[in-house]
Amino acid sequence: MKRDILYVLTTPEFFMEGPCGRVSHASGFVEGACENGARLTLLSGPGAEAFVDIAPIKNHRVRPGLLWWPSLLIKALGLACRHRVVVVRWRPILPFLLLPFLLLNRQIWFEVNALTGLDSSNPIVRALVRVSVWLSTHCFNVLTVSEVSLDRIAGVSTLRRLSHVMPNGFRPDELENFQVNRDANAPVSLVYFGIRQPYYEWDLLYRACERLSQDGVISGFHGFGYDEAGVPESVRPRGVFNRASLVRDLTEIVNPVLVVHSAGSDVARATSPVKLFEYAALALPVVCSSSMRRQAAALPAFRFYEPGDQTGFEAAVRDVAINYDDELSRADTSRRVAKERYTWPAVVGQWIRRVL
Repeated sequence: MKRDILYVLTTPEFFMEGPCGRVSHASGFVEGACENGARLTLLSGPGAEAFVDIAPIKNHRVRPGLLWWPSLLIKALGLACRHRVVVVRWRPILPFLLLPFLLLNRQIWFEVNALTGLDSSNPIVRALVRVSVWLSTHCFNVLTVSEVSLDRIAGVSTLRRLSHVMPNGFRPDELENFQVNRDANAPVSLVYFGIRQPYYEWDLLYRACERLSQDGVISGFHGFGYDEAGVPESVRPRGVFNRASLVRDLTEIVNPVLVVHSAGSDVARATSPVKLFEYAALALPVVCSSSMRRQAAALPAFRFYEPGDQTGFEAAVRDVAINYDDELSRADTSRRVAKERYTWPAVVGQWIRRVL
């Protein structure tokens, strides 16, 4: 009897860099599939057991080294015919290599997070990537994390087969225990948590924090997840965190307002940050760059401003500070929407109901 899903991760050191976006996505996909009753097989390099609950799945490991690609392809070939659906992490070379696999299984999906090489300065590389995208859209099915990412693929080649947008999901767990520290007589505090992403507008944020702090609108800015020297007086990097420590520290911050200060670049618009839904799960007001408007459109507690517009950012913060209690009421709705639509079982379940 065939198993349901074969999930192939095509980077040898996929799990070896520790916790990061791609690892969170892969472990979330596995978790969501299992929660929906799918029988899943994982084919990857070593290290999966540190991030994935391997008890309910079959885990096949391939040793990194010179024989990585032959070993991976041979194992995948043997497993493809024994599964109803195959999901493969896309790399430009793979559509060329996996064409013969279609003789064994027509339900092969490429998980495309970025079109690597499409913007290369080498015209030969750009041409090969375009051919790869054409093969992906005409011979295989396409799975992406955002509508913007899917639009970019469609801009290169018409989507001839199935496509599906599966945003990054999240795990509510400790976040549901958070209770806001509300003080009607105190200013708000801006908060960010996550990696210090290069496609976020940090200079804009820091300049705005200085002005808002001087005007008494905010008590300061707390940045969880990174350390940084030489920052303005109103900015307080808080270093590394885990879920439990984050909830504990957030409880001590008075009138918190979360920020998503992403730039207006194609990279920023094509992402699906887990923090959008983690922010929503905390039931707090959010000031967010409109580069994330499509990803966060269903979340009513998100107040948008145009990327690069410091005045617009400051105005959004001032408005939230004045109407903080009303914003908290809207944030309760955001929490409910996030738990219904954007947990990993929810986002993976939508795709599974379509393909299995």
